[in-house]
Amino acid sequence: MRVGEPAVYAERAGYDKMWHPACFVCCNCSELLVDMIYFWKKGKLYCGRHYGDSEKPRCGGCDELIFSNEYTQAEGQNWHLKHFCCFECDCILAGETYVMENDKPVCQPCYMKSYAVKCSSCQLPLEPEAQRVSYGDFHWHADPQCFKCSGCSKCLVGQRFMAVKNFLFCSVDCKKKIVV
Repeated sequence: MRVGEPAVYAERAGYDKMWHPACFVCCNCSELLVDMIYFWKKGKLYCGRHYGDSEKPRCGGCDELIFSNEYTQAEGQNWHLKHFCCFECDCILAGETYVMENDKPVCQPCYMKSYAVKCSSCQLPLEPEAQRVSYGDFHWHADPQCFKCSGCSKCLVGQRFMAVKNFLFCSVDCKKKIVV
């Protein structure tokens, strides 16, 4: 700094620190801090928001700092316990099983009611964690009761198969029995 130039002096930073007014900015977001409340921590300037972020986690739901010792972490963010909720019914999901549907958390009952695909064999919804086989728009439970040959009932899990509409076959011979 040259003599006679305007300067910003920040008492919290110590007597030997001065900045050009345009250089007195937050180290995270570069927000101009002249005439603003600023914070000095470990040799760096912070705006109020980023100083708070350096001290406490921020809730992904309400964007406020979390002062409670109890909070949850999910989907790469921190959350107040009451703010990590099902997008459909608002039930609290902290500590519960949930499914991400269209980038939104959904409880398992709402998932089963609104989003789960149905097994092409038994017509029951497929649970999110269920082993499944999918082929085009068709889905089956990956078990001998559902994923089986339509001609001979042989389990097709881990086997080669043919699909004709919603029918599954283990061989051309079984296909000939059903499809004329």
